[in-house]
Order: sequence, then structure tokens, then C-alpha cells
Amino acid sequence: MIEVENISYCYPRARQPIFEGHSFSLKKGEIMAVLGPNGSGKTTLIKTLLDLLPLRSGTIKITGHRSYVPQETMSPFDYSVREIVVMGASGQNGLFAAPGKSDFKHTEEALQKVGMLELIDDSFAHLSGGQKQMVLIARALVSNPDVMILDEPTSALDYHNQDKVLQSMADVARQGKAVIFTTHCPLQALHVSHKVLLVKKFAKSVYGNSKDILNEENLSQLYQLPISRHAMEGGDIIVPSYSTAARA
Repeated sequence: MIEVENISYCYPRARQPIFEGHSFSLKKGEIMAVLGPNGSGKTTLIKTLLDLLPLRSGTIKITGHRSYVPQETMSPFDYSVREIVVMGASGQNGLFAAPGKSDFKHTEEALQKVGMLELIDDSFAHLSGGQKQMVLIARALVSNPDVMILDEPTSALDYHNQDKVLQSMADVARQGKAVIFTTHCPLQALHVSHKVLLVKKFAKSVYGNSKDILNEENLSQLYQLPISRHAMEGGDIIVPSYSTAARA
């Protein structure tokens, strides 16, 4: 479903590529997490997967319809939550086709899934950042994608809503879709993703099965911080060791 081979991207007039040599593959029903420090090119990678930025080299092959959940979005119009979400159906119906009854039904179902149904008639512009993120995820669900791509979907969310997003991604994967998301939380990647890609600016990426790749050595090198992984009854946990200067 997704085959990425030795891709690189370089900003115009830049001397070095922001990333190079990324290779990975993803099958139907699999989730891949992309982790890396700030400025490592995670969002840039996402934009190349969406054909929003041209590759310097390499190839990307993606089968099927893609949906995208950005970190944030702005609308020049005062759309309601219902209107924002039902727009997701345009990928199937056509850009200028009017949504039908089934589209509005799917809109309500998607909002129910992410816990935003009670805000269906509210102005999207007046929502908090976290609420907007949940609504955008609902819109992506309505589009019924073969591949869902999310850029830091939990960054503005509390723990409860983070869990809803992770559940939604898992549900999409169980339907035979592929999911790619970026995150700064290795624990999320460990518990929800099948594959992981570790990226670092001007360095070779690391790709493989999440349970194998998300080890103490790889994570400590990635974030330049001691990170430990501990086995617990409910699943492994990942703990960073912050410097003593940061402690109260």
C-alpha cells in the first residue's frame, strides 16, 4: 500500500537536504509512527507523502485515497463544526457535489466517535485548539481514506482525548487502512503503532518494528537524553530522565 524508497528533500537554496535516505513500507491495517526532535523534518516528510513538496530524489508509491489531519488549520469563513466535517465527503462525492443524507449521518457518527457531537452546530472558529483537532480527525474519518496521515494529532489534547485519537487510529487500521502519524511521545508509538520511523536532521533514519526499534539506546540517541524502558503489567512504559537543573 505504501512504498517509500531512499527519499530526500532539500529546501530551495539550502546547502544540505533536511532529510535523505528515508525508506519504509506499510501494509493495509498497519500503523506507523514517525518520531524525531524538533526541526528533524517530520512535517516536511508528511508533506512529501501528500505530494505537497517535491522530492529531491527517491520514490513514493501510495495506493488509494489519502486523508490528512494537519497540526492546525485556519478558515476564512465561519463554518459550523457540521460543515467542516461533512467537507470530508467531497473526496468521494466530488469537490462541487452537494453532500447527501448518508454524508450527514457519517458526519454525526464521526463526531460521536471523537466526542464532539454536542458541538456539531457550534462555530469551528470558536473552538479551542484541542477541539479543532478532534473535529479535523472526524473530517478525515468521514473521507473514508485508504491511507490516513496525521501530523502530531495529539499535541494539543489532554490524556482522555489523546486516548480517543489513538483508538480512532486503531479503528481505522482494523478496517484495513494504513495510518501514519507524527508524535513526540514514544509511549504512544509503542502502544499503538506496528512500525516506527526515527528521524534526525542530517542523519540516517531508523525504521522497523516498534517493539524492536523503540529501545533505550535508540531513543536516548534520538533525543540526546537518557531514556529508559520498563516492563509493566499493562505494557511497557518509556521514561525520560530530565536533568536535575529542571527539577523544582
